[in-house]
Amino acid sequence: LRYQTRALNNLAVFYNDIGNLKKSLEILEYSYKKKLLFLEPEDLELITTRINIGQALLSLQEFTQAIETLNVALAKLKNSKGEKKYWTATALFAQAEAYSQLGNIPKAKTLYKESELLFENSLGSHYDKEFLNFLQSKALFLSSNNEPKKAINTALKAYNYVFKNTSNQTDFPLIKLMATISKVYFKNKEYKKAKKWTAKGNQYLNNHISRASTKIDSIRLEFERPTFLLLDAMANTKNVTVKDTVFIKKQLQKLQKAIAILEYRKTSALNIEDINHLFSEYKEIYDFTKKLYLNLYELTQNQDYLNKTLAIHESAIYNRIRTRLNTKNTILFNNIPSEVLQTEKELKQKMNKSLSGSDNSVLVIQDFFKVNEEWNTFLVFLKNNYPKYYKMRYATIDEPLGDIQMAIPENTTVIRYVFIDKRLYAFVIDRNRKTITTLPYDSENNLINKLRTDQSDLKQTSDILHKLYQELWQPIESEISTKKVVVIPDAELFNLSFETLTSTKIKSFNELATNSLLSKHYITYNYSLFLLKQKNKASNYKDNFVAFVPEFTNEMKKNYSVSLTDSIQFDQSYFNLLPQPFSIKLAKKYGKNFDGKIFTNTKATKQMFKKFAKQHKIVHIGTHAESNNLIPGLSRLIFAKNVSNITKINDNSLYTFEIYGYDLSSNLTVLTACETGKPTYQAGEGMISLAHAFNYAGSESVLTSLWRIDEQTSTEIIQYFYDNLSLRMDKDEALQKAKIKYLKNTNGRTNQPQFWAGLVLMGSDAPINFTHESNILLFIIFTLILITVLFVLFLKNKRNK
Repeated sequence: LRYQTRALNNLAVFYNDIGNLKKSLEILEYSYKKKLLFLEPEDLELITTRINIGQALLSLQEFTQAIETLNVALAKLKNSKGEKKYWTATALFAQAEAYSQLGNIPKAKTLYKESELLFENSLGSHYDKEFLNFLQSKALFLSSNNEPKKAINTALKAYNYVFKNTSNQTDFPLIKLMATISKVYFKNKEYKKAKKWTAKGNQYLNNHISRASTKIDSIRLEFERPTFLLLDAMANTKNVTVKDTVFIKKQLQKLQKAIAILEYRKTSALNIEDINHLFSEYKEIYDFTKKLYLNLYELTQNQDYLNKTLAIHESAIYNRIRTRLNTKNTILFNNIPSEVLQTEKELKQKMNKSLSGSDNSVLVIQDFFKVNEEWNTFLVFLKNNYPKYYKMRYATIDEPLGDIQMAIPENTTVIRYVFIDKRLYAFVIDRNRKTITTLPYDSENNLINKLRTDQSDLKQTSDILHKLYQELWQPIESEISTKKVVVIPDAELFNLSFETLTSTKIKSFNELATNSLLSKHYITYNYSLFLLKQKNKASNYKDNFVAFVPEFTNEMKKNYSVSLTDSIQFDQSYFNLLPQPFSIKLAKKYGKNFDGKIFTNTKATKQMFKKFAKQHKIVHIGTHAESNNLIPGLSRLIFAKNVSNITKINDNSLYTFEIYGYDLSSNLTVLTACETGKPTYQAGEGMISLAHAFNYAGSESVLTSLWRIDEQTSTEIIQYFYDNLSLRMDKDEALQKAKIKYLKNTNGRTNQPQFWAGLVLMGSDAPINFTHESNILLFIIFTLILITVLFVLFLKNKRNK
């Protein structure tokens, strides 16, 4: 058992490294249960595993649960034997980060202090990687919480240690510490000192690049440049009084160089640590670039700068998606031959290996430049032969806003919300004009998150909905003259149903049917302006409807339990899935109404979905889902276990990243998935990734939910929605009328917006032209009867003559 648990711990590390944090946690918990069988409760190995579980929960942003888990470990440590100061310090460090995220700053400060003393007592004069990470984390924490002197002393403590203990060779931890010190000075508003350390970092890079023994070493060093370019531009901007167009353009040149380096570096970023680091750098650089272009627009009123501001924002979204896709080398993209994807994977691995390897021989250097040349040739091949795939993953996204504007229908207004430097702007765009408005929205009030937590208090909910209306809609209301509105949110706004906003405070939830944006507009959502250029005319698929509804009955779970013995492969979460009787009834009804096919219970497997989902007007998926907003590609839809195939028995999760490889060509994909467990809050990521995947797979539009939603409520609304679609209504109008009908027919707590407002439509609003075989048959029969009657009358009339 001891060897088995060690293997499990290694497996947990593997899953953590590839970004599957939830799976890593599950394996650690399984390992802990196994260790309980042969270790004493106070055994240090058992306690350290519990600390690892607490760290895993912290990574998953389950802060309260992480603190509780670590408290248990700390209590056990007091009675354990052997050296325990280091592990106590590690546990306190994790708790400090958790309390900081929860906003309990005094508690976090206390824990950081206690943890540092224990690290020093345990390590003595030797600082390991964990303690150096601690010092950087503490320095940034203190600089954000009004402790400037302590912050810089902490950062310098780490820097001085690394500087004294490094050789003449390049030291990447030292480079990162220079950047940390510059950030701390910047946060402390000591901009000249921040510039001094960015200059020092740039000079360090220049010196070591000039002395680099190989070209590969110089490339690795150049990959560290973007952070210093950004900090230098930010410090310069804060350090000058007059910011004219010449000055701003000079700073933009630095940021453009930084972005170019990141784009080049992205190809070789294959592990989750590199990806997360890239995310951070991309976001900070894009955010500041947006701010500078907006400053240029405010100085000159030149529309080109306004367009550039939007283009940078849209590019940031696509880069985030693209970079995440690099972590999954096993993704198969629809309509791309496997040999092309294999070539792409091999070239990336070769580039990554040449940049990260220790061999600096002439042969390795020649190989790098050869692979780099092959990569550029390969990109030209993709652009010419697979333009859709090339555009999604590699093309420079900088499309003229005018072209996008002409793609907006005459009767539609697009509202693009954008956060720039903590301020919220609304770009209101239609075919004839575009305006920008600064909104009085205050993120610090956290109103949207309060709505997500509880809506049972009518007065509180009414106040919030009206307040958000005043902040997000009222300032731009005069610019919106159309019934149809496309909302493209940003950050936490992705978690808001704009339809529920009210111009006056409501006295009952039923009033939302008549006194809200729901009653005034047909609202759809999207995640990018660039998608507006896609055709809005619906494709005419032959088949109307296909549904996949596992239901998860007790019999299905029982059959699964007897198919596997207790092992690490055993999927305990499958037994916790609630049955879905309402989803089954809905699928059966509209499978019949739309002359469609339905796959229920044990037939609703992932394998059947892949085989039969394509080329339908509506693809209906009624199942459970699990959000992963930290790693959105690992969000999943859960299908039935295929107990007849033991090798595929646990292959019942359709992950977001897998959807790219499916043909889901359809007018509409409907996800009535009921969320399982607690979804992690990270604004917008899950929605963006899901919509992007289904869009690439061929779905013209997606009906999904912004949050966990009640099964019975969602099936009732979708029933009304399908009835409206059958009347040839546009999809946005069909959903609006379905929600209003639901509100008028419902009383009690299910009138609260959290029960019904989460259902949203993303993508095309075009109506669906259903083909009913029974109707065609009746028409043919009627026509034949009519022809027969007319022929008989003709003969009769002829005889009479």
